[in-house]
Amino acid sequence: MASSALPETLRSVTSTKIQELKKQRDQYEASKNQIIREVKPCTDDLERTRKLLEGTCRQAGIPVVKDDSSDDDDSHTSASSDLANTRRNQQLFLRQAAKDPAFAPELVAQIHDDLAEHLQLNSVQHEHAQFFSELVTEWLSDTKTSGPGQSEATVMEDSSFESVGRKEMHEQRAQWESIVFTASDVDDRAVQNYLTQLFKAPGTVAKHFEEMETSTRKFCNSLRFTAELFDTDDLKNAIRGLLKTDLLSDEKAAILKSFQHNAAVLQEVADVLNMRFKSLETWKWSTTNGAISVEQRRQLNGKYRVFMDEDILDALLLHAIGMKWAVHFRSCLTHFFESAAWRTAARGIPQTDRDRRRWFLSEDSSPVETVEAKRKEQYAQDYFMSQLPITESEGTRGYDSDEDTGSARKNPIETKQGLLHLLITEALVANHLRPGVSHAVIRSDFEWFGPSLPHGTIFAVLKFFGVDTVWLGVFQEFLQAPMRFVQDGPDGQYHTRQRGVPMSHALSDAFGELILFVMDFAVNCATQSYLYRLHDDFWFWGTEDLCIRGWQAMTTFASVMGIKFNQEKTGSVVFNNGINSEVDRKQSDLGADEGRSLTTDVRLPKGDVRWGFLRLEAARAQFVIDQQMVDEHIEELRRQLSHCTSIFSYIQAYNAYLARFFSNNFGKPSYAFGRDHIDNMINTLVRVQNALFPDQSVTAYLGKLARERFGVQDVPDGVWYWPVQLGGMELRNPLVALYCMRETMRQSPQRILAKCLDAEEKSYISAKVDFDSHIRNYGRPRKLTSSSPGFGEQFMPKDEYMQYREERSVNLYNAYVRLLDVPTEFEVIQTKEITAWLDKLPNSRSRSAGILKSFNSIQPYWKWMLAVYGAQIVEKYGSVQIVDAAQVPLGVITLLKAGKVRWQG
Repeated sequence: MASSALPETLRSVTSTKIQELKKQRDQYEASKNQIIREVKPCTDDLERTRKLLEGTCRQAGIPVVKDDSSDDDDSHTSASSDLANTRRNQQLFLRQAAKDPAFAPELVAQIHDDLAEHLQLNSVQHEHAQFFSELVTEWLSDTKTSGPGQSEATVMEDSSFESVGRKEMHEQRAQWESIVFTASDVDDRAVQNYLTQLFKAPGTVAKHFEEMETSTRKFCNSLRFTAELFDTDDLKNAIRGLLKTDLLSDEKAAILKSFQHNAAVLQEVADVLNMRFKSLETWKWSTTNGAISVEQRRQLNGKYRVFMDEDILDALLLHAIGMKWAVHFRSCLTHFFESAAWRTAARGIPQTDRDRRRWFLSEDSSPVETVEAKRKEQYAQDYFMSQLPITESEGTRGYDSDEDTGSARKNPIETKQGLLHLLITEALVANHLRPGVSHAVIRSDFEWFGPSLPHGTIFAVLKFFGVDTVWLGVFQEFLQAPMRFVQDGPDGQYHTRQRGVPMSHALSDAFGELILFVMDFAVNCATQSYLYRLHDDFWFWGTEDLCIRGWQAMTTFASVMGIKFNQEKTGSVVFNNGINSEVDRKQSDLGADEGRSLTTDVRLPKGDVRWGFLRLEAARAQFVIDQQMVDEHIEELRRQLSHCTSIFSYIQAYNAYLARFFSNNFGKPSYAFGRDHIDNMINTLVRVQNALFPDQSVTAYLGKLARERFGVQDVPDGVWYWPVQLGGMELRNPLVALYCMRETMRQSPQRILAKCLDAEEKSYISAKVDFDSHIRNYGRPRKLTSSSPGFGEQFMPKDEYMQYREERSVNLYNAYVRLLDVPTEFEVIQTKEITAWLDKLPNSRSRSAGILKSFNSIQPYWKWMLAVYGAQIVEKYGSVQIVDAAQVPLGVITLLKAGKVRWQG
């Protein structure tokens, strides 16, 4: 399951370390048995304890101080460990016990028990270190047997897995080939006309588009005539960025990693790449027997993605060029978004209403913290051109990555989860503000978007936005790659790509985002609202009338560009809130210029609104978990786990599938989702585990494997969950974070909005009192001059006060932000017992250790694990650190865990 290109030298070093560990254990056990033999004949308790102490000191290399010589050296007075000091003290105590009749025998017994326990704990720790190392050896054998480049079928026993692959793999390959190797019939002229109407009609839009077009033309020249594309620092940056993608095979990724630490190799590679860049106009793909190998990789959602196994130098060159273009387009498009060309979703407040609010409420300017301001800020930060990097060092943005980005930007999984929270929050707020007015949601994406993008569309859009003919030629070579499936062998038939873009390339992201930006702007022109989009996965919401106009703009865009909606993922939901249709309403919150009639042939798309395992339920305006989909993935998880040939790979697959994939696709909790959603997640995860392990727990099952394979008995549950850095296996329990969040979630979304309304009532009363007071005392409201228009001494009605809450209300803003919040995780309280355990830990600089010396630095998950299993671990091993980190191959574990899980089939 785990894929890792582990160098043979590291395997050899690890094997040597494990052998040395076994020698140490054997030596320790031999020494321990010798001590026991020496102690056994002793009948006197004091003599037995003295012999045990001397043997223990010899074993640990601690001097035994004799009492029969005045010339004894002072070695015992030198600096030494806590253990050495303890043993020195015990020698003195036993010397006193031999003479002092008042020295209690119970104290001698305590020393004896401490020594015996120490010997036993050392045996247990050595035994566990050996077990841990055997698990690593098993995993190394697993990755060597089923490593990269070898057929997955070589490690499969189930007849349902054949060497030729699974049925759906062949079906998806055939469909992929039918798309990619067939040219589209897109009308280039129609694309040009569509873009011209959208961007070059006389006025503000044309002016700002011209600036963008001019900027791109200048960029074409400046990039092409760059003196040197790479120095060694640029190359290191490109390597880091490329390694973050899922493009390279494990062998090639290992080669790139080795480049990073060799200055001479870096300089040589940079020189070669600069030479290739200077002759970019004649650049061609590096091929083997006329083509580039491509392979299918299965994703957890059951889909297969096709990756090119391209030359490393090609990959580096294209990544560096692609990042520069991606950053350029991000900058230009953001500038356009921030210009007057992009229409705001905020309602304009008429001048009379502004004057009245200034008279009654002393409002001089728009407040900063409003719902509408938050919408624009969040859209710009998280969803506008989210697939493109802001800087070259940021690297490409994967579709499903949940890794820390190292910047203020959310990772893709966090962005997706935030979108779900935003969707429900907007539905709740819409019903709160406009009860009785229907609110609709549209969700869709494009069918085979990356593979199906017509090259004619790509070139037409690039040309329209100012890309010159030289760069269009380079991009044409990039797109029209000759490809051969690796399963067909080195001499198999190959074809040239006629449609679509390669997976995991920065240039592919740049092309796709530029084209989809056109749809973003088309929807904005039609609705004055935002299309929330994550690559080609897009969402739109608002009144039903607004959604119909938005959908019309999307369908027109798709038709012109020659791409199709994915019907399986296309759907809409209307929260009617007591009325039939927003289209039939006589009054609307839309501006007067937006009230044009709708075409009768355009309606909202049919189908459910789904994401992951979630389905949007109209009746409650909430997401619910689709249990039927869960059942299908339980079977797939069972299938994947059954083909893990090592315990560590089993744990890695379990963590990736159950603790990450399931949990992520259930939707991260938020106050908008409420506590019911957390309970639903908990109950479903419990159901999954019961289905996988009907008569036992996962830890019981792993314990059974340990007994059968290694003869290890009675592994405490906590060991399986314990951090690897402390000698555990780091099995993840996804229920812990949910229970921690459930404990802190004390308000329902309905209660949050009800409190907001209460706050508005109080604000209204306070404003009225303030106004009346100033009228009585000064004859005019405060802060207003005699030239300000007056509106009388009767304070404004409450309905008028509440009219522009999205644009003016701080109370609504606070509720809106609260609904978007993810509940913090409850943190268990530090006890004296926990403090004592942590005090024995060495200082650790790495947060990857999970459980650290400083309790306040430990994450809530690990605090929970420490509180639940700490006593169990300490009782058996004497410390929360089960083994000495130097004794076990933790570096290898870190490398193996960092490898991507390659799913079977």
